[in-house]
Amino acid sequence: MKNFTLLLFSFGFLVTLNAQSVKGSLTLNGKTNTELKLETNSAVQLFKDFKTGKYKLGFNFKADGVKPNIYKETIVFFDFTTVIKRDGKVVKKMTRKQPIPYFPGDMGLPAEAFDFAGLLASDPEEEELQMIGTMPDGKYSVALMVNPMGIKGEIQPVEFTFTLRKRPGR
Repeated sequence: MKNFTLLLFSFGFLVTLNAQSVKGSLTLNGKTNTELKLETNSAVQLFKDFKTGKYKLGFNFKADGVKPNIYKETIVFFDFTTVIKRDGKVVKKMTRKQPIPYFPGDMGLPAEAFDFAGLLASDPEEEELQMIGTMPDGKYSVALMVNPMGIKGEIQPVEFTFTLRKRPGR
């Protein structure tokens, strides 16, 4: 009888753990994978294109079994990760230091949530002054990921690619 009670308690605990989950996706202009056609090698111009609405990041998720807080709000915290590859090799990877809370549903995200523009820009200590904020030539892949904290589930990442020709003045 003792083993049966322990088994029943364990099963109930596992069901409770599995009941909390999230599922969703990130999109760029409604797609999870897209190729951008950039006119310049300027990371600042790419950031401006996001800020002016040429490129729109979307985030949606549903939460199942997540208990509301004392204000009856369902909130899930997420880590935001950016992975940048150039010519097939990872050149930068960064996860924000502080998770960000979100409510379930559909919403837009600012480009600043991922910091990819700053990661793409040339380091001013390594470049001459006129090249600050530009990106070296190559084929780029930028993956943006959102991972739930303390809850099972998955948010489908978004990836965008672009190819840059040799920078002006080089």
